[in-house]
Amino acid sequence: MTHQGDIGGSTNSITWLTRGLAARGHQVTLACRPESLIASRFQDGPVTLAPLDLARGIRLAGQARTWKRWIQEERFDVVNAHASLDRHLLSYARMLGLRAAIVHTRRNVALSTGGRLRAWFDARTTDAVIAVSGEVGADLVRRGLPRDHVHVVRNGLPLSELPQPDPDRVAALRDELALRAGVPVLGVLARRKSQPELLRAAGELNRPLEILLAGVEEDEELRVAREQLPDAVRSRCLGFRDDVADLSALLDVFVLPSTIEGFSLALLEAMARGLPCVASDAGGNREALDEGAGLIYPPGDVPALAQALRGLLDRPEEARRMGERASRRAHAEFDVSRTVERTEAVYTHALEGAG
Repeated sequence: MTHQGDIGGSTNSITWLTRGLAARGHQVTLACRPESLIASRFQDGPVTLAPLDLARGIRLAGQARTWKRWIQEERFDVVNAHASLDRHLLSYARMLGLRAAIVHTRRNVALSTGGRLRAWFDARTTDAVIAVSGEVGADLVRRGLPRDHVHVVRNGLPLSELPQPDPDRVAALRDELALRAGVPVLGVLARRKSQPELLRAAGELNRPLEILLAGVEEDEELRVAREQLPDAVRSRCLGFRDDVADLSALLDVFVLPSTIEGFSLALLEAMARGLPCVASDAGGNREALDEGAGLIYPPGDVPALAQALRGLLDRPEEARRMGERASRRAHAEFDVSRTVERTEAVYTHALEGAG
């Protein structure tokens, strides 16, 4: 169940989980907005779609009775909520006596979860909570959820289906973007992730650089940061792109300057492609880049980011080896098949708890 389901990492994660569960023989229904991106991905095939149109506030509590009745009529064993309104709806349904096992998935370290009272409520109205990284799980425990109620199931990628760059398109992109020969290319291939920090760090390196920012349009903060760059540093905001594989092939270093994070699919994809990675110590970034698979710096610490970038750019052979370690780690640990299997295990646990 998700009331979101448009462009974003969570939509991809839910898509792959839904497909994976169906492939393992489960009868799966996806409740989502009919006009959403995720709905368009399941127009044909073994997954059933259910239209989801959730209200806010007291009206959502009123909808819980209707959804409780439908879930029980359809005889679902487990219902998994993936976004805030969905989680609230299912908790209200449990208060009304919903007998199916209820699982909440938390995809980010939250700015606020309502304190201890909210944690108590979530624990009483669910059978399990999935956290997409160890840090998200630890944050939930710090906020009051019982440790044995929280299950860490990290995001993964369908690595066998990862698109490969096309050399001709890569060459055409290099010409289209007028990238200078021999000048290192840094990039953030993700939605808004504190990209101005990368621009400010690049300004401290005192060397020619090309910076590609895919997934964002230029706003006032980015415009100001770009205008302050030295002449030798060029940056481009490329907006949303569907040629990530080809753009990745242009990069010398992938950067993820997140302030808030869960477990980044963009970072996993860069790792799988063998790119040396620098990421902030937010959410699950440290977990992803463990075992020497990348460099971590404190969120918001521009000098530390600059130092990390300088070290990789000054030692290209070490950067190459780091990219190789990242690729090995991604393929060993973060295939989505593991995510599906571990989620299935949580569902089994939740069913046992729900009786």
